[in-house]
This record gives sequence, C-alpha cells and structure tokens, in this order.
Amino acid sequence: MPASHAPTAGAELRRLHAAAKAWRQRSDHDLAELAAACRRSLEATADEWAVASVRAKQWQHQPHALAEEWGSGPLPVARFLLLLERLHRQLATGRMPPLHAGPSADPNRRSLSALPTLGWADRLLLPGVSAHIDVAADASQQQPERHGDTALVLGAGNVTATPVLDVLDQVFGHGRAVLLKTSPLHDDLVEIFGRALQPLRDAGLVALCTGDGEVGHTLARHHDTAAVHLTGSSATWAQLCADPKLDHKQLTAEVGCCTPVLIVPGVWRERDLRAAATQIAAYVATNGGATCVAPRLLLTARSWPQRRAFLHHVATALAQMPAREPFHPGAHAAYATALGTESDTAALQPALRADIDAEDDGALFGTELFAPALLELALDGDDADTWLTTATDFASQRVFGALSVYLFAAPRLRRRHRAAIDAASAALPYGTVAINCWTGLGYGLGNTPWGVPADAAIEHGRGSTRGTLCLPADRAIIEAPLRPIPLPPWLPHHRRSAPTLRALTRFFAAPSALRLAHVAALALQHP
Repeated sequence: MPASHAPTAGAELRRLHAAAKAWRQRSDHDLAELAAACRRSLEATADEWAVASVRAKQWQHQPHALAEEWGSGPLPVARFLLLLERLHRQLATGRMPPLHAGPSADPNRRSLSALPTLGWADRLLLPGVSAHIDVAADASQQQPERHGDTALVLGAGNVTATPVLDVLDQVFGHGRAVLLKTSPLHDDLVEIFGRALQPLRDAGLVALCTGDGEVGHTLARHHDTAAVHLTGSSATWAQLCADPKLDHKQLTAEVGCCTPVLIVPGVWRERDLRAAATQIAAYVATNGGATCVAPRLLLTARSWPQRRAFLHHVATALAQMPAREPFHPGAHAAYATALGTESDTAALQPALRADIDAEDDGALFGTELFAPALLELALDGDDADTWLTTATDFASQRVFGALSVYLFAAPRLRRRHRAAIDAASAALPYGTVAINCWTGLGYGLGNTPWGVPADAAIEHGRGSTRGTLCLPADRAIIEAPLRPIPLPPWLPHHRRSAPTLRALTRFFAAPSALRLAHVAALALQHP
C-alpha cells in the first residue's frame, strides 16, 4: 500500500480511528511480536535507507555522509525497536523494567541509571559512557499508555530516523494508531519508510501520507485526530498552539534549540583543548548543521587565559570540516545571519563567529539558526564555580530552547569542580545534558527521554518521546570521557565509521555474539 496523498489522507484517518479502538485489547506479547517484526523489516530496508538518504541530499561524494545517515537513520530506529520488544516481553510476564539508583543531591528527585540497558553489549559499545534520568522522588512505574485513538505525526525533514521514531513512540508508548505526514524533504524516502513499518501497516495501525504544511494543518484539524506530534520549526508549533480548533487535542512538539555549550574555565592541557574543540566542530558540521543537537552558542569565560587558544582550536577544527551544499531550505540565509556575512559559494563551510555581544546580538541566540555556524559569547566570572552559575543563569534566561545543552570540562577540572559542575547540570533547564560528549547520544539511546522538561516554556516545545523505563522522566544526563578510547564511530575521524555503524544497526536488528564481535572489530579500527 503506497503512501497516501492529501485527498485520501482523511480517509486514512477514519480507517485508523476505527482500528485504534481495538488497540487497547492488544496483549504485550502481541506488541513484542510486532516490534520484532519491525526489526526484521527494518533490516531488510536499512541499506537502501542509508544510501537513499545520502542521494536525496546529493552528498554522495561527501566524506562521512554515509556514516551520518546510518547513525541518524536506521541505527537509532533498530535500537529503539529492540528496547520496545524487550520491554513488552517483560510486561507480558508481569514485570516492570529494573531500576538502578544513581547519586542525587536533591531529596525531591531520584537519579536512575539508564545504562547499560543491553548488558554486556552496551558495556562494550559505549565504554565509559554513563546515562541517568531524573525523576520525582515519588514517581512510580506505570504501564505504557493505551489511548486507543489516532495521532498525527508531522515528520521532521532533516534527520530520517525522527519521523519513524515518533511513529513508534505513539504506537508503543501511547497506544495509538498513527498517520505519518512526511516532510517534502523526505519524498524520496516515503516508500522505504513504509516498508520499514510494514508490520504496523499490515496491522492497520500506521499509514503514511505526503503533502505540504497546509495539508498537515488540515489533517491536524480532522475530527478523527486526537493527538498531534510535531518535530519541526517553532513557527509551525506556534501556529498549531494558536489554532482554537485544536484546543481539545493533545499537542506535543520538539522544535529545536539554540543549543549552548558551556566550557568550564581553568587550566586545560593542550590535548584536552584540542579534544573538546574537535568534538564540538564535528557536532556543528554534522548533517550540514541541520540537526537540533548541533552546538549553536559557545559560552566561555572572558578572563580565562586559554580562551583565545581554545577558540583557535575550534576555528581550526571547523575549517578542517568539508564544506557542503545544504539540503535544508533557508540554510544560506541562516548562515549569513549567524556569521554576519553571506557565503560566496553554494557550499557552506562550518565556521566560528567569536566575540558576539550579549545585548547587541541577542537576536542570534533568541532563535535556532539551522546552519553550520557556531557563535561564541564571553561571560564574566572570576573562577570556575562562579562562572558556571553565571553561564547557567544566562543559558536558562536568555537562550532559545530547552532541548539539550553541552558542558565540557577537562578531566582535572571535572574532578576539582565536580560539585559545581553537577549543580550546573542539575540546574540547566534542558531535557538532555551532555558532559564531554554528544547530546545526540540522548537522542539515540532510546530508553532515555528526548524532549523538553515538563515546566519548559511553551514556545520551546512540549513533552518528550521515547524512554522505556515506564517512568515520567524529566531529563537525561549523559557523560563520557573527553578523549574516549576507542574513538566513537559517529565522529568523522573514525576511518571505518560507516561500516561500524552499519554493523551496529544489523546487531540491534538481530543481536548475536557474532554480530557483536563484528561491531567490536570494526570499532577498534580508528587512527
């Protein structure tokens, strides 16, 4: 069954609405089998998915582009499906996911470990990485919701995993049938998405349609649409929130973020400065800057003696990233706005604009500029602890978004200022906090929530997706070594990144000791 176009999408909603009523009666065993079937259909389409994604962006000759498409496409979907299957097999036996307490300085909150979810596989694949979710002290585990109604998912156009993950979250986490309206940027991938989700389509629980923003708005108003989830722009989200015809529907959204990066001042070794700069540059450049986890605003200490040296490392690392002709509309305009100058070429070179002014340039960090550009703003603070308080307050009050935030500290500074860094990470009002690593890990782990805290301002979005611990988690905190060994395959300097991420996808799709050994062998082949 091909994806529907706008004229027939309303009929699909009516059909889904009828099927959704029986969804509440599905057993957890049935849900586990559906997730397992989707893992098989995903594996059958994964190679085509990754290649088609690169081709759609016309990045066939871009280094690391294929690796990026594996890492932001089939891989997180395969992992999430595996976690969903395991969750529902547990629930079918009357058990809840096990919880492991972590340290918490707040008596009103609990910190629960989210790794290693997959046992030895996670220990091997994510060495040194820790992940914790933050929940209220009195929060209790509950069965996934079973609404038995219909959701409209307005799919993102930048990262191919997102629309599929959003569909799976609505089906398995909320008990809904789903109509996915894909972004026009994914027109070449709709048929592949459909085949990956074929078991859910065969069960009458998922349908796909294409169309522009007006089609999406019309479908949101449809009387058979009970919930709408958007991953997209803050402007589209504002339109949905302002529509009185949607007042009675459940609206949730992930609308991006002007993602800040806090650099803890102090004495850094040269190799640590380079390591942090290299990571930050890689995340700015990923997907041509068109990701909601890209660092956008670098916050430094004005009096930090190594500030200029660090900025030099960042600028150098960005200059070493390949320029790409963007696929996302508006990228050239966003790039010109961020850097204060237009590019004289079609391809955009990742770049740094340092020394912006907190007052004169406030508009630059009052929105998300979807381009491979990084802004730097220096803040006052006489020492690391004082500066962290200042930077936390600034990010909380002046910077757009509540999705994710980075915090980088050299190992010695991490030890010396652990209390202040932990206090800052707890106070930063973001759904995911990444310490010395990629916030994209929070996006891709699957059992950690991805979204904004419950008390986030409405313009920053609403709600979160994923998370398989059956708890109303507010946020996730991810931490990794600043100089990880082995080098993670999502970093462009890994010489076997694409084969490693492909092998990792295949492992999640069908775990086995042989496939895990293959992943490990490839992962170790780095410079």
